[in-house]
Amino acid sequence: MLWNDVIYVLLLLFSVAIGLFYRKIERPHVKQWIGTVIGFTLVACISGLSVVHPIITVLINAIIITNLSWKYEYIYLMKCHLVSLYFSFFYLLVIFRLSDYFGLSNPPTYTNLVVMILTLKLPGLAFEINSAATAPTDNNQGANSEAFKKISFMDVIHYSFGYMGVLTGPYYRYRTYWDSLYRPFSNYVDPWPLTYYKLKQIAAFIVLFLVMNHLFPSDYTQTVEFEEHCFFYRFFYMYPTFASFRLRMFIGMILAECVCQMSGLGAYPVCCQPVPGLGPRDYKKIEELSLNHDRIKKEQQDFETVHNMNVWEVEFSPFVRHTMKMWNTCIQYWMAVCIYKRFPHKGLRTVATLTLSALWHGYSAGYYFCICQVPFYLPFEDICIKFYNQCEENGYGKKIWKLFLWWAKLTCMAYLGVPFQLLRFQEIIHFYKSLFFSGHILGFVAYLVLWILKVNFLKQSQTEHKKK
Repeated sequence: MLWNDVIYVLLLLFSVAIGLFYRKIERPHVKQWIGTVIGFTLVACISGLSVVHPIITVLINAIIITNLSWKYEYIYLMKCHLVSLYFSFFYLLVIFRLSDYFGLSNPPTYTNLVVMILTLKLPGLAFEINSAATAPTDNNQGANSEAFKKISFMDVIHYSFGYMGVLTGPYYRYRTYWDSLYRPFSNYVDPWPLTYYKLKQIAAFIVLFLVMNHLFPSDYTQTVEFEEHCFFYRFFYMYPTFASFRLRMFIGMILAECVCQMSGLGAYPVCCQPVPGLGPRDYKKIEELSLNHDRIKKEQQDFETVHNMNVWEVEFSPFVRHTMKMWNTCIQYWMAVCIYKRFPHKGLRTVATLTLSALWHGYSAGYYFCICQVPFYLPFEDICIKFYNQCEENGYGKKIWKLFLWWAKLTCMAYLGVPFQLLRFQEIIHFYKSLFFSGHILGFVAYLVLWILKVNFLKQSQTEHKKK
């Protein structure tokens, strides 16, 4: 696995380097083809014969998107995004993930990442088309952008196999891809300073990962030797184990951001309020600035659109909800826009979104133990936040509550994150048994104590209010 990781990192570094030349190509059509050829070559290198899976996913979605669009009857428009969504997830979850049941060889691990990101990008494009056809003409976020006026079969191919993000993301909209070709912003921004800063981060993360993965491997939790250690050793072992997992994720995701930056994709003026996944909130200003090159030169630009992993917010935020929003932000955007906001039953939106997220990752039990248990922690955090908000600003009470919340968040993420690494049900149960399911017991006791404190606090508040 480690050797495969090395090859994968080298391919991402190659993609970062090629951006120096790709960004200088002036003709959009030529730029499209070069980006697609490079991207498809990378996919073929890591997939071998399994490259057939990404090809089938893209070709069938291209047929769906270009034939069930607003060019035809309105009823087809209403079906376009749903057909694309159902087909993409069916292919990922049944044909691709259960390929051995159909007599096919199991695809390589990194082909799985390619198909996963295509499963979001292609239905995402169909959702964009649906929104463009139904959006009012004065839509400030540019849902009816010029990018959607004419999308051909080959445009879908280029968007899917463009080397920017094809290996591991981040997710970006078709409009962002179109803007990188036809808008002038990338011509007036130098992505190297930000990329160089992130590459230095990555170098430090790689060293830390190699050290921590060697000292605290997750597989060690399955050994007899681990069980012979005292309870506190076994309990605190999960912290560095999950830290090594986070470092591995940071390395891959930040490198993917660097690939997009160096290609010029996701460059937008700060004044247009770009956010991860969506792009500019004020797209009308983007259209105005595109016609004024002299003004663009004076505008400060960033790559917030493809900022997928906010490391410092993830590490230092005391709240699980905020941490989740800062983790894999572009994927979070897709889940929010395409699933959460459109799910018909409001009470089940969170459950449906988290379940689909776990399915998207795979069938291994670890994904469900990790992702689907998060909602059980949130009521505990909500009660803690109420006490936190009632403390005096900059007082010791607030600082103590903030420190406690940060530790509780870290414990929750580590306790649920180790199963994400172990994956198999038997190994997860073995790990939890070695802790006597202490995380679940401690969580229940802590929640009960806080709930009692909250009830008493409310009673005191009501009594004081009546006296007044």
